Amino acid sequence: MIQPPTSRHAARPSLPPLRPWQSACLQQALATLSPQHPHFLCQATPGAGKMRLAAELAKALMARGDIDHVVYCGPTRAVVQAAIETLHTVTGKPMHGQLGAAGVGMTYQALPGRLESLKCLGQRHRLLLIWDESHHAAGYQGGEGPNRWGSTLMALEHHVTYTLALSGTPWRTDGSCMPLLRYLEMEGEPQATGASNNASVGAVPGSTVADATDAQTSQTLQPDFVYTLQDAIQDGVCRYPRVQLVDNRAIELTGFHPHTGRQETHRYASIPQLLRHPAIDYGSLVRLDAPMQRLLSLGIQQLNQLRQQDPDAAGLVVAADIEHAEEVAQHLEAEGYEVCLVTSRDPLAHARLNAFRHHRTPWLVAVGMVAEGVDIPRLRVGGYLSHIRTEQHFRQVLGRIIRRRGDRDPDCYFYALNDTRLARMARRLSDDLPQDLATVSLSDKAAPPLGGHGTPPPGDSPTTPHAPGTADTPAGDSHDFPSAGSSVSITLGASSVEATLSVAPDVAFSEAFFERLIALRLTP
Repeated sequence: MIQPPTSRHAARPSLPPLRPWQSACLQQALATLSPQHPHFLCQATPGAGKMRLAAELAKALMARGDIDHVVYCGPTRAVVQAAIETLHTVTGKPMHGQLGAAGVGMTYQALPGRLESLKCLGQRHRLLLIWDESHHAAGYQGGEGPNRWGSTLMALEHHVTYTLALSGTPWRTDGSCMPLLRYLEMEGEPQATGASNNASVGAVPGSTVADATDAQTSQTLQPDFVYTLQDAIQDGVCRYPRVQLVDNRAIELTGFHPHTGRQETHRYASIPQLLRHPAIDYGSLVRLDAPMQRLLSLGIQQLNQLRQQDPDAAGLVVAADIEHAEEVAQHLEAEGYEVCLVTSRDPLAHARLNAFRHHRTPWLVAVGMVAEGVDIPRLRVGGYLSHIRTEQHFRQVLGRIIRRRGDRDPDCYFYALNDTRLARMARRLSDDLPQDLATVSLSDKAAPPLGGHGTPPPGDSPTTPHAPGTADTPAGDSHDFPSAGSSVSITLGASSVEATLSVAPDVAFSEAFFERLIALRLTP
């Protein structure tokens, strides 16, 4: 059970006025929600203030007599606790889920165990269900059923009056749909059997997706309200993200030939070239000392500059697993910096994270606990050393550093290794909802949906690098050489400082991308 605020009688903090986008979305939701349209999806860029909007909608629906109680679902306990506090502050009503409360908050993990009690509550009262980071739930995909969270939401659907879905990245990496949301047939595609074009996909067994058994169809997600990163930068809501991809012009890969036993050395002029070799994969690369230290040194340099004008500014490094996070923290501490390390292994992690939010500790190191939904506006520098290379995870981590606090923090800085896939994701940041990710293909042969958003729920379980040939690894070179995991050494040349800052395709790409984003921002 999420704990209630420490004092029920503490004065509520004063709230800033709603941002224009929040007011517009609030009015649209109030005008849209009805028995005929009970579901509403707000797609707003990470850091825009979706939870404030959700709390204002709950307050307005209560005021006009449409709902009696609020049920909030989020991905982690820290996110749920913050949401409960926001709901309490905005509505003025207790949201701790105990006697006399007007609402309750819980994680998706806890939702199935509370399903029957929530059904009973819905039979007696009118409920608003707010499901945050909605990409964690999977609906139907061809002949496959939903994941556990998706099936629970669908079972709860007919016992709530309205639902509000919130997400800055409303798509699933596994390609499946999300429940309770509208997916429209793509123009020119065959119609699904026995369902209308604007059906709510994945809502119940027998819905549009479940009926698409005769032929493969494609449908695209239809958000009810969209607030893009470009909009947020223009409005001064989000910082301008400056992404730098770290590379090196002189890389040597040394190992022993599996047949002759001779030592061989291969030289590469960039990380993308290196990753084409079967002896190394991206999951291994982020754990190597040389690239990790180079990325951290750039982040340290940038954060030190920012803290001269903004002493509260902080940096976030997202690592590949718990052991890797500990190594990152040790490196930062060896450089003389105080570090807040939060992992699922530490029972005090949530308390440490909350303390970091209000202190001046310069560095936060984590794995999955801060990947989404965590609001720490003083974070302005990000280091991406996660082994996960999905567009959703990349954007969610970037979203932790883009929330603005005032007029003096217009920029944030994001460092990652120059992997081809990550570079492609950075190029697409200006695409609010990439068409290929917003589209789901429906067929009986579709892969079963995975937990969360195509990966397990946020957590810090140790992981191992992907082996070559998996979906996370580029095709290797054809010549014979040790496979990934063999004993090899990598040396980065002495020109790494100059190369990192002036590698032609990467830095030129970053500048061209941001010029394009600025041009879009300045377009009337």
